[in-house]
Amino acid sequence: MELVQQIFFTTLAASFGILHIILYLYNRKFKSNLFLSIFLFLYALNIFFDYQSSLAEAEYHLFYLRLHRLVMPYNSLFALLFLYYAFDLSIPKYFWGLAAALVVTGILAVIEPLQYFIFVQIPLLAVIAEGTRILAAAVKRQKNDAWILTTGFILLFIFSSYDVFMDLNLISPIAGVVNGYPFGFMGLMLCASIYLARDFSRANRTILQKEREARKLEVERKVLEAEDQRKALELQQAREVQLSLLPTCITGLKNYNFCFEMRPATEVGGDYYDYSLSESGEISIAIGDATNHGMKAGMMVSIMKSLFISHINRMEIREFLNHCSGIIKMMNLKNLFMALMIVKINGNQLRISSAGIPPLLIYRKETGEIDEITIKGMPLGSLTSFPYQIAETELYDGDIVLLMTDGLEELFDNNRNTFGRERIKECLRVNADKSVDKIVEKLFSEGDHWQGETKQDDDITFVSFKYKS
Repeated sequence: MELVQQIFFTTLAASFGILHIILYLYNRKFKSNLFLSIFLFLYALNIFFDYQSSLAEAEYHLFYLRLHRLVMPYNSLFALLFLYYAFDLSIPKYFWGLAAALVVTGILAVIEPLQYFIFVQIPLLAVIAEGTRILAAAVKRQKNDAWILTTGFILLFIFSSYDVFMDLNLISPIAGVVNGYPFGFMGLMLCASIYLARDFSRANRTILQKEREARKLEVERKVLEAEDQRKALELQQAREVQLSLLPTCITGLKNYNFCFEMRPATEVGGDYYDYSLSESGEISIAIGDATNHGMKAGMMVSIMKSLFISHINRMEIREFLNHCSGIIKMMNLKNLFMALMIVKINGNQLRISSAGIPPLLIYRKETGEIDEITIKGMPLGSLTSFPYQIAETELYDGDIVLLMTDGLEELFDNNRNTFGRERIKECLRVNADKSVDKIVEKLFSEGDHWQGETKQDDDITFVSFKYKS
């Protein structure tokens, strides 16, 4: 009977040990499989030597008993390591104290298997207490399937208690079973395998779920990328259309050289500039700044372009500004307005009016001074009618006029300081001997240097022209 039990329990433990070492090699993240397999191999040896000490002849009894004592401490240590990894716990420092105690007492038990075996039982009780603590904490936290492992250790405890009661002569063998702990061990082994199988299944489901989520996110990312590319293409096309509506630098128009330049803060700018030459030879110049940025501001620029080319040559400045303001207000664009400056040029005579645009600057070549013409007025679209003011002036040979939106004047540096109008005036004064396109180029260069790493948050636009008598 004992021989059959020896073969059965030893083979069973070794078989399950092989199974779990294969599972560990398949997925090395699950170290609980590794420590369970080592525990099972050691328990197989433990059972084999325990039965063999009874089955062997008397002269070999002590030999196999020593081997049993040699294996037992390490068997308990790997059982504890299995619990730590099964419940994803960190190994506490006192574990190594238990390990040292088991190794020392185990060596003593190998030297004197009967006399010193009691010393091994003291750290073994500490191991049992630690295992009980781990299982109780896992059950209390409602750790997944913690009750399965707990059931296995309870079975081992019950059958081991059966052996203790027999050793104390409190009970007699039942059905000829003199070693009860192998049956408890079998229950523990089955419970541990079921627990790890369910844990492995959960992990695989989690991995599959994460893979599905990753694939879903990848699809969403590709869709967003495609949508972003589509929007970027639309914005680029809108930018190209907008720029095609705006003039570039021109020379030889009457007695003037003109430069028009804009640097938008976004793909589609909200600034506007234009010119028109009437049949009578009058030149009309416009520079504007729509509120907000992007497509809405770009729409306002298109509206302003249409109004400018349709009406500027047959209306006086005040009439034109009020006509445009009324139409924009009637369109009910809510908080979308257009600040605008109009300059009409007849020979060397300038008539100027403004609806919320920064002052016009004139560099006087004869004196080297800069005149600043400030005209206050409400942006177009805010009122149906407004008494816009008109300013008049004359130009002389070499004088330079600069119209601008507030983009450069309000440009921030890294310390949130604005560029300011005085720097613009100084740059105009220092570079007045250059062509107007070089002056505008220098203004943009100064702005780049000023802002450093700060992002441009408003469109920057200049219209500049030089008079030659």
